Amino acid sequence: MLRVMFADDEPYMLEGLRTMIDWNKLGFVVCGEASDGEDALAMMASTLPHLVLTDVRMPVIDGLELIEQASSLYPEMKFIILSGYADFEYAKRAMRHGVVNYLMKPLMEAELVAVVEAVAVSIQERIAHRQLESTALECLRLETISKLVQGENKPKWIEQASTLLDLHEHSSFRCGLLEPDIGSPIQSDLKRVIVDKFKLTQVMMHPFGVGKERHGFLLVTGPEESNLSLERMTSIIASVRNDLGTAISFSISGEHKGPLALKEAFHEGLIAEMCKSPSGKEGIYIYQGEGSVEKAPAFVSLTESILEAVGSGCPETVRAQVHDLFIAFSRQSVSESWVSAYLGNIKLEILKTLAQFGGDPVWEPNWFVPTVSMDIGLLERRVTQEILQAAEWIGQKKGIGQDEIVFAAGAYIKSHYREKLQLQVVAEHFKLNPAYFGQRFKKQVGLTFNEYLHVVRIDEAKKILRREELKISDVADRVGYSDSEQFVTKFKALTGLLPSAYKKG
Repeated sequence: MLRVMFADDEPYMLEGLRTMIDWNKLGFVVCGEASDGEDALAMMASTLPHLVLTDVRMPVIDGLELIEQASSLYPEMKFIILSGYADFEYAKRAMRHGVVNYLMKPLMEAELVAVVEAVAVSIQERIAHRQLESTALECLRLETISKLVQGENKPKWIEQASTLLDLHEHSSFRCGLLEPDIGSPIQSDLKRVIVDKFKLTQVMMHPFGVGKERHGFLLVTGPEESNLSLERMTSIIASVRNDLGTAISFSISGEHKGPLALKEAFHEGLIAEMCKSPSGKEGIYIYQGEGSVEKAPAFVSLTESILEAVGSGCPETVRAQVHDLFIAFSRQSVSESWVSAYLGNIKLEILKTLAQFGGDPVWEPNWFVPTVSMDIGLLERRVTQEILQAAEWIGQKKGIGQDEIVFAAGAYIKSHYREKLQLQVVAEHFKLNPAYFGQRFKKQVGLTFNEYLHVVRIDEAKKILRREELKISDVADRVGYSDSEQFVTKFKALTGLLPSAYKKG
């Protein structure tokens, strides 16, 4: 709703303005009434009305002086002059200060409604234009950061970093990453805490995203001011976590200067996230150089350990060994194609192990689909999930550590995946505490409850896509996704392909 305020020294006139027309119907809410110009000026500071109806003749400060002072303070505020004096000079003087109309007393209802409606349209158009401009600028900011963190240092992006992000050659900044799968709603809270609460007037915060899963933010200071010390960063992020009331983790790069360093800072944020180098406070990981993490074991030794853990059907060991392998990747100057080939060899060895148990798990064909370029943190999550599935399957075949409740829960999920399943619902079905059940399920299966549910649903979706001619939205509905966009996102995350591409293949 738009806000309207009245200023008139005649009480009956204030009451008339309030009741003569239906302000809500015209899209306004009355935010204040003042009996002189001085009170009106003070009230504007707290209510910030979009429209002010004011009399010309008032004590202390008259209507025209009120408009002159208010216009300099609030250039976009609109005014309608009300006066019993048919003085053209008043009108001419008023029009120089953004007055949209000049109405004579006594007011005519139809005339007032027509004028207010016209003002409302004008204000809404201006607001819509501002929002459009703001959205366009935000898109440009996001694109600029995304290009620079991926190493596209063209003059166009460098120039836009300067104009849109205020990130110059000598500006200091840090790159922060949120743990994957944390969406943009957190970003507004980050900005509120970092900018508003801490009043860091010299620090600008720019949220960004790389793909749909990776979210982060830049904290930028000018060349004259640097307030991004490790102690300050730890204090800020700890307060963010406390305000949000969440256990979300943050990974922070080292301090850098200039837009050309964005790629390196982004990489450091990924390393901090992977290596979990503690900053002294839970859930906050700050990159402190290559020496902050112990040297990773040799690739060959790690590969042997992973294959041994898979063959033993031990999901937790698999998770730890794959993580160590990716730490080794991050420490070496290896190309993306080399990493892809190396992981392919590991998967081929795992397939040989699966064959020893007579298995042909349905997820195997998806291990070797072409992949788009992705950051190493998201690649680790995908590979870990794939290898964990193999370890779980072998464990089931060998009957290792079978948990009857978890086994029954898995069967329950496979029977009810079309429903709006939640961990709490399944835990209640088996008369278990949800938190305990979630920990027990993940320990046994190697996946969280939600990760396992997505795997089951996507496996069923693949069967449907191979067998039936259905719209993607219908397939999503059949396997329990009310939101087809979420279905497409999860399908691609687990298979590497869009549902439509999978169906064609």
